[in-house]
Order: sequence, then C-alpha cells, then structure tokens
Amino acid sequence: RVRTMWTNDEIHGRISMCPVFKAFMDSPQVQRLHGLKQLATAFLVYMNANHTRFDHSMGVAYLAEKLCSLLQKHQPNLNITDKCVLCVKLAGLLHDLGHGPFSHVYETVVSSDWSHE
Repeated sequence: RVRTMWTNDEIHGRISMCPVFKAFMDSPQVQRLHGLKQLATAFLVYMNANHTRFDHSMGVAYLAEKLCSLLQKHQPNLNITDKCVLCVKLAGLLHDLGHGPFSHVYETVVSSDWSHE
C-alpha cells in the first residue's frame, strides 16, 4: 500500500503527496524555490505580496491534479491513467524551476535574448 502524505496550503487546503511527488518536492532543485519571490520586488511596495515560487508551484501542482482528475472522471474516452494524473501534477510542481532571483525582472540584465521559458 502506498502511503500518502498531506500538506496544508493557505489557499487550497490539504494537498496530497504520494512518495513520488514527495521525492520531487524534497529535491534541492524544488526546495530552492522557497527563496525565490513569486512577485519579484512587489513586496517592497505591497507588504503582503510575499509568496514564493515554491508556494506558487505547490498550488499549480494541486490545480493541475484537480483538473486532470476531473477529466479522468468525466471523460473516460480520453483514457487518462493515474500515472498521467501524477505526471501532470509533477509538471505543475516543476514548471518554475528555471526561474532565477527576482523573477522576470533580471532577465533583461542577463541577456536580451535569454529566456527561462
């Protein structure tokens, strides 16, 4: 039996984490997102605009899983497997790994033709 763990999110409530998801979440590459502001320097003007890329990525993972699970349930002809749902959830978690500090603000400083996308 696979042991599912849970974490609490301020916006989405409980987020489930299977061992595979938890392994990715605990990786240094994902944990690094704790130190990156989602809204770059906006917190200097708006004191409550201080959520991180990690917070954002966990929310995206949750919403991606929710959407994919609904499609799996209501569109059986698509043959969406549980593995597919997990892959989409992981894509949500990992989608911001290429971001550097200060979000998009610094990209023009690094190079005019460089993009993390």
